[in-house]
Amino acid sequence: MFKRTFPTGSLGEEGDNTMSEYNIGFSEKLLDAARFVAKDGLNSVDAVRTVLYLSSLASEIALKALLEKARKPIEDIKARGHNLSGLLVDLGKCQIRAEVVKGSLRWVPAIRLWSVTVDNRFSDATVGKLLTGEEHGASKYPNELRYGDYVKDYPPELKLKAARALFDWALKHWDDIRLLSTTP
Repeated sequence: MFKRTFPTGSLGEEGDNTMSEYNIGFSEKLLDAARFVAKDGLNSVDAVRTVLYLSSLASEIALKALLEKARKPIEDIKARGHNLSGLLVDLGKCQIRAEVVKGSLRWVPAIRLWSVTVDNRFSDATVGKLLTGEEHGASKYPNELRYGDYVKDYPPELKLKAARALFDWALKHWDDIRLLSTTP
């Protein structure tokens, strides 16, 4: 039987023929799948579980892709496993370019992602809070979202919005994320 292989990541920096370990495009496809399930209705525990799981997985892949793009060693990224809180801590050791003063870009902490609001109806519905729900009693990702009699988490629509906000933020800062530098 003929087997076709596909690259697992996007090409590295210009002139670098290596493939990336984590693919931001894969994150987007996971979001598309979660959105498809949510659109079909969240009337069953299976649908809720699926949207929560895919949203969390898409977030994990996007965070890992960002960290790799910032040149964090792959071994360090892999060591975090599925720990979204830990990946956010690692992102806090990165910088992005942002307009702090009108017309002037500056390097600022990438942890700004934490405070991105995903639904204006809730002042505390931020990417950071929704991705670290385990610290507040939510089901542990990935296993407790996949298995068990019940799932305890934020509403799946909010988790999906958080994952989408993270993905959009990743695209916006894809070309300017770097590891924290001690130089200006």
